[in-house]
Amino acid sequence: MQIPYSKILDFFGISNEKPSDTKRPDGFDPQTLGPKEVYVVWDSVVKAEIKEMNKRFSRTFIIIAVVIALLLVVMQEFGLIFVVASLIFFVLSLNRLPEHTIHVEVSSHGIKYGDTMYYWHELKQFFFKEVAGAEVMMVDTYTYLPGRLFFSFNESDKFKIKESLDKHINFVSVAPMSFLDKFFENVKSKFNI
Repeated sequence: MQIPYSKILDFFGISNEKPSDTKRPDGFDPQTLGPKEVYVVWDSVVKAEIKEMNKRFSRTFIIIAVVIALLLVVMQEFGLIFVVASLIFFVLSLNRLPEHTIHVEVSSHGIKYGDTMYYWHELKQFFFKEVAGAEVMMVDTYTYLPGRLFFSFNESDKFKIKESLDKHINFVSVAPMSFLDKFFENVKSKFNI
């Protein structure tokens, strides 16, 4: 029995579809779009969501980290120690960031997130997903960076937001998962963190 290539590509999160022609053409001028009609406006709450670890896990993690750090000191891998310490500092500083809001506007031109405008031909699809107990809207872009935009919203605005975006880009009921997403979910399901 031969496995079709499309199933292998789907497993790794790679698409064999040709890129759509709706991407930004060379020489795109936003001035040619005409008058802007605002569909819906809201303030999106931005905060890095980091859950607290339970005490047993954190104690075990600290013991393992100290043993590995001592081993790295003996091996004189100070550069690696610096990289790991920098990552720990980064995660702790993200946890200390205050919660703030960013203004989001969905219009006939596209989605304006703060000061950045994403035009409709730059956006692929959108879907809703529950993350850390709250529903979040995610919009995929054609570019690799950012690749996916995340928006928090009020539950009462969900229908208006969905209706506004559905006029211009496709709604996907099941969140698309790449190989890395599948791998991360698989590893996360193995640990009770």
